Order: sequence, then C-alpha cells, then structure tokens
Amino acid sequence: MSTFVNKITRKRELIILIMMLEMLHLAIWVDFGSIISRSLMLSHLGLFLLWQPVWRGDKKLNLENTILFILFTFTLTIWLNLWLLFAWLILLIGFISGRVTLDRNERTIYTLALGFLVLELLFACVPELADINIEYKQIFYILLTILPLLIFFFPIENSDHHIQMVDFIHAITTSMLTSLVALGSLLNMFINDASYFAALAQTSVAIGGFIICISWLITSQSRFDGVTQLWSGYMLNIGTPLEQWLNELSRLSQKDDDAEEFLKIAIDELLTLTWIKGIEWISKNSEGKSGQNTKHKTSFVAGNLNIDIYTNNNMGGALHVHCNLLIHLIENFYIAKIRQKTLTQQAHLKAIYETGSRITHDIKNLLQSFKAITSIITNDTDDSNVEASKQILKKQLPHLTHRLQLALDKLQTPESQYIEIINIKDWWEGLHKRNTYQNILFQSEIHSNPKIPLELFDSVIDNLLENIQTKQKNEPDIEVIITLACTEDVTSITVCDSGSMIPEHISKELFSNAIKSDNGLGIGLYQANKHAVLFGYDLILAINENGRVCFKLKTKLFK
Repeated sequence: MSTFVNKITRKRELIILIMMLEMLHLAIWVDFGSIISRSLMLSHLGLFLLWQPVWRGDKKLNLENTILFILFTFTLTIWLNLWLLFAWLILLIGFISGRVTLDRNERTIYTLALGFLVLELLFACVPELADINIEYKQIFYILLTILPLLIFFFPIENSDHHIQMVDFIHAITTSMLTSLVALGSLLNMFINDASYFAALAQTSVAIGGFIICISWLITSQSRFDGVTQLWSGYMLNIGTPLEQWLNELSRLSQKDDDAEEFLKIAIDELLTLTWIKGIEWISKNSEGKSGQNTKHKTSFVAGNLNIDIYTNNNMGGALHVHCNLLIHLIENFYIAKIRQKTLTQQAHLKAIYETGSRITHDIKNLLQSFKAITSIITNDTDDSNVEASKQILKKQLPHLTHRLQLALDKLQTPESQYIEIINIKDWWEGLHKRNTYQNILFQSEIHSNPKIPLELFDSVIDNLLENIQTKQKNEPDIEVIITLACTEDVTSITVCDSGSMIPEHISKELFSNAIKSDNGLGIGLYQANKHAVLFGYDLILAINENGRVCFKLKTKLFK
C-alpha cells in the first residue's frame, strides 16, 4: 500500500496533466456549451493552474495575476464557444510544446500530450467551427479518451521540478504552425471542393515539406552556408549590428590605453547601437555620461561597473538579456585592462627586485675586494712592500670602480639591455692579475679566443670566491683552483675547493630556489644561475664530495 502511495506521489504532476486533458476532452465532447460542459471546463482550468509551467507551485500569486486569471476563467467559462475553444487549444499547444524537458520519457509524455491537443483541435474543434460532418467521429472520441491515460504508464524519475522552463520561441512557432495547418485545411477544402481529411492531408504534407526544407537550409549539413550564417547571425544580433560592435570592441581592447580611457571609449561605442540614446556609468575609479537621458532607464550591474542605459521605449526581455551580455563583455575587457596594468607593474617591480638582488651581491663582492686590498695596505709596514701595494691598487681600483659604476647604472635602469663584451684571454689575464694576492691556483687550456659577457663571468666568479672565503673561516686550509678550458665549440671555467661537501638538501635546490643558509650559499648562486641562463650558459655543481667541490660555468650545447 505504501509503495502504491509513493508511486502516486512521485507522479503527481503526471496525474494532474492526465486529469487536465481528460476534463478538456469531456468538456468538448459532452454536449459542448451546456452547463455540464462549462463545469468540466472550469475543472480543467483549475487543474491547469496546478500544472502550468509559468509560476512555481510554491509561489504566491500577486493581486494582478490573480485578477487576470479569474477574468480569463470567467470569460472562457461563461462565454464558452468554438472560437474561444480554438484560441485556448492553440494556447495550450504552445504551453505543452514549449516545455523544456531533459529526460527522454518526459519528452515522450509531452509529445503524447501535444498530439492529443492537436487531434482535439483538428477533429473536434475545427470541424464544428466550419460545420463539417466527419466520419467515424465516435472512434475519435474513444481514442482521444484513452490517449491521455497512456501517459501514466511511462516511468519518470522526478517530476517535481522547482523551476520549470518554457521555450517561448518554440511554443509560439508550434502554435502558429498548428493554426496554419487548421485554417489552411479549411481554405484548401473550400477552394478545391475536397473532403476535410484530404484537405488536411494535403496541407499537412505541404507545410511539413516546407518546414523540412527550411530546417535543411539553416543546418550546418547543407551546402548553403550563407543562409546558415545569416540565420545564426540574426538570432544572435536580434536586429542589432552586434558583429560590427564586437569587432570594434576587440580592436579597442588591443590598444595600449588606460583601463578608464578604454571604458569611456567602449561606452561611446555602445551608443552606436540605434536603440540606445544615453548611458551613465560608475566604475571604481571613474564615472561619466554619454548621449541624452530619456524617461526609459534600465540599470545593469557587472562587477564593480554600474551602467544605466536610456532608450526610447521600455526594454523588452530579449533585448534586456542581449544588452546585459554586451555590458558583461565590456566589463570583461575592462577588468582585463586593469589586470594587464597590474601585471605590467608587477613585472617591472620583479625586474627591479631581481636586478637589485644581483646588484646587492655584486656590491657585496666589491666590498670584499676593497676589504682585502685595505687589509694588504694596512699590513704593509715595511717600506719595501709599499711599491707592491701601489701596483695592486693600480690593478684593482680601476676594475672595481668600473664594476661599481655598472652596478649603479643597472640600479637606475633595471630594464637596460646593455651588455659589455670582452675577449676570453683579456678577461682571464685580468682575473689572474686581480687575484695574485690570494692563494689561488690558476690553470688554463685555451685554444680559441671567443667573446664573453663580462658581467656574467665576473659575477659568477666573485660569487663562488665569496662562498669559498666564507667556508675558509671554518676550514682555513682550503685550496682553490680555477681552471679555464676554451675550444672552438665550448667555453668553460671551473672553480674547485678542497673543503667539505655541500649538504644534499641544499645542493638539490641550489640553482632552482633561493635557499636560506648561514654560509652564504643560496640567493647568490640562484641569481647567478638565472643570469647565466639569460646569456646561454649553464652553471652546474660538477663535483660535490668531501675534499673536492667544483662549480662549472660552461656554454650550452644545443642539439
């Protein structure tokens, strides 16, 4: 018993639909126009109010809609006649055919209901309206009584829809075509003096063939692509020059204008649509007005953008949706402009940050060099070493001054692309001279003299030597070897020390991330590696073991 009750509850909407159709059938066929027929029609309208797809079942009708439905019910019940019945059947056909369904069984159910209404119109209403006697009338009465009952036997998962959608274009099209079939059949019958069934068949075939031809023309499978594009364009544009407006909006978005300037130009471009007379807008950073105000105003909100559009007439539903789409397109381009500006600023700040980080290490290395020179001069108390100190100053000060000037220039113009190039032999000789006072062993195997970026090689070597000097505070007996190997294809320089190995957790991310470390490894080598990649070089940890730690800077090999 409970299973049967649950089944009935799940099919509540279908039962209402079946009862609504049966009441309509009885109102038409049982002494049409009598008191009984009017009572059945009143019951039918009450069931229609429970079934209708326009208002939700839990929604409370306002006073205007209530009065309108009462007047409609009163008119159809009191003055019930064939013309009112014809109009009501056409309206019902629109409601049934416009119902949006997703489940296949549900579509079959409403197809049966639509067929029932069309048959009622063509074999009950229209013949009586034209005073035509049709054969086998009793058979149609019995068959049309059984047809709605078949609906109950179709399984449906859930008929309790909270929001019921109606495709109004499909509803209007189906209603108009059904009216055309009915009236066209009568016209064909009277002109050709044919029977009603023959005229109905001829009219149905003619209209059906016309619909098939039109459907084939506007589908993508046909060879008439121009017709398909015209139809799709019209449905999208709804009579407005949308395509030209979109092209112009896209062109405006590609300019390097400020976001607020773009918004003003886009709003002015919106005024080119003939049905828009004036626009007022308020954004986060600006507000403005274009065109002239009228008494018909429609407001739109898209993100932080508030727009009021003035038109000559009240904006209809389709035009409101269309205009809302245009406003959101403008808002998307406007937000994209703001994000583009933000990203540009972030990229500029990132360039300044990365350049500043690299320059900070360069200046730190320069300070280390200055300290070393100062230490030598301070410790040279013997007059015999004064001349040697002067020679060191002559070698080091011009180079250090030049590097300091380059660092300051980069700090002022971080996006500068100036690159100083030097021959590898000249650079190697200068490096050897600048570090004669340090305990470093220089080895070389030079077979060519290519040009190299001076800043890159100086920065990498200084970073590596600084890290070794930091390591020497705990391991004073470390030996340092710098090896240059230069052939026609490959240039590499290797810096090795005899100290302890770099911990594995640091060596894995030494060049990929800025590592927080107490011994100086991390950010310096991370920046040096990024710098090397920009110039087409690789900076790698070639050997990492106790007693031998080697870093190598070499030319990339492209396969």
